[in-house]
Amino acid sequence: MQIPNNQVPENKLSKNLLIAAPSLRDGCFDRSVIYMLEHAQKQSSIGLILNHPTGKSVGQLIASDTFSKLAHLPVSYGGPVESDQLHFAVFEWSNNSLICSTRISAEQAIEAMRKRENLVRAFAGHSEWTPGQLHEELKNQAWITAYSSKASLNNSLVEDFWAESLREISPFHHILSLTPANPTLN
Repeated sequence: MQIPNNQVPENKLSKNLLIAAPSLRDGCFDRSVIYMLEHAQKQSSIGLILNHPTGKSVGQLIASDTFSKLAHLPVSYGGPVESDQLHFAVFEWSNNSLICSTRISAEQAIEAMRKRENLVRAFAGHSEWTPGQLHEELKNQAWITAYSSKASLNNSLVEDFWAESLREISPFHHILSLTPANPTLN
């Protein structure tokens, strides 16, 4: 079977998705879908894990009047870097591209929530790779690249977002999406 080549080329990975291959089992990135904020092969790469909820909301973590209008927002685990820091991100679909503004203030997050086309998210931490590290991981097939879509913006909190993201790429990737979370239990 020939693997389809409709994935995002590495040089266009910024503003698109990085999906953990079923074989990637490191605990932190298992079944992750990451929105890539920045990527350049010879520079560090930065992203946010979209589909790892912490089970907490902003209000459970921060008791302050400044954050009261954001209290209901669920907090996702953005990655292992600075995971003790909470920050907000605004996602919007613009010119056929998923745009993300990060590290915005509470006031900016509240203002962004007023626009229906925006999705405001809270993250604990982010994901980061040293220069060349992600390139090597891509070469070793630890990750699958995918174009971001309007659906990815709306479905990122769905429990099975990892499998859904793979299914959207191709029939081959649909088969990969059926990989059980722990294949040793079969």
